[in-house]
Amino acid sequence: MQIHNLGSREGARLDFGREALWRRLTAPLAALAVRLPVYLVSEAQMDRLYPPERRRFFREEKLRERLQEVRAQEREREDGEDDPFAPFQDLDDAGPDTWGRVSVVVAAGLYVRRLDPGGKGGIAGLAAQDPEPGAVEAFKTEEGPAIFLCPERILAWAQDVRVPEDLALDKVYCHELGHAYMDTADFHPDPYGRPWGRVVEESLANLVAFQCFQGAEALWVARMIRKQPPEYRGYAAVATHPVLFHIDLPFRRHPVFREDYLYWLHRYDLPGRLLTLLLFPSPLDVGNLNLQAWQKTKQLGLWQHPEAEWAWKAFARLLLEEAVRA
Repeated sequence: MQIHNLGSREGARLDFGREALWRRLTAPLAALAVRLPVYLVSEAQMDRLYPPERRRFFREEKLRERLQEVRAQEREREDGEDDPFAPFQDLDDAGPDTWGRVSVVVAAGLYVRRLDPGGKGGIAGLAAQDPEPGAVEAFKTEEGPAIFLCPERILAWAQDVRVPEDLALDKVYCHELGHAYMDTADFHPDPYGRPWGRVVEESLANLVAFQCFQGAEALWVARMIRKQPPEYRGYAAVATHPVLFHIDLPFRRHPVFREDYLYWLHRYDLPGRLLTLLLFPSPLDVGNLNLQAWQKTKQLGLWQHPEAEWAWKAFARLLLEEAVRA
């Protein structure tokens, strides 16, 4: 594993050599861990690296109010034609006050597929302490993919929710590995750039992280997640609600939807286990099947099909509803 301290004052407090960390990783995550370099950065460096377009979050109090309003309106009509996520688009807040409140629990880690050479300028100058030997040189030639971790924020998060520091590190690291595992949009636009796509992916990434823990440690991770914005907190729902088998989807209202979308999935080689689940529900790992569906949706651009997009938007809405329990 390649670890470079690019300027974090607290980097030495994070122990990546623990056997406990590596025992947590599944085979796919371990394969990524040995391939992806990790850069430890200061808060100022993380803020510079964090893409501006990703500094958008749902305010929980406004989301609760909107969900109640929408439910009241939906009781008065039966049609399912509307965009299921449209009522929440304007709640996607990018204000500086929001960033100040959530940066510790959101920008503690960052997965980057590709680093813009023009965006590297000045990063070294934002270090909280002198970078370790070779770190700046490695960063200058880094093209990505790579993971960035901010020890200062990880430790502050751990202290705030009173969980062990090592556990907080492992949770953040596994979450970013989860993003790397879902990075399959090679030739199509990435739906993460849309609010509903961010809800799905962040919930799945937290599920990936949560499943790396057992017992009391899993409860500590749940405590950490509880501090994050609503779009990060759908991990429990994404583990139990198949994307095409929850009640918000319009199977009864649109009889052709199911047949057309199943044909679309089959045509583009969605994993057979998921196709089987869609036709014959079974006690398989729903969270893993949703993860596979999202990977394939991104890889093949399936979400650009209107009916598939409708399904993912309805799924994202369900995740938000479960996250805030409105």
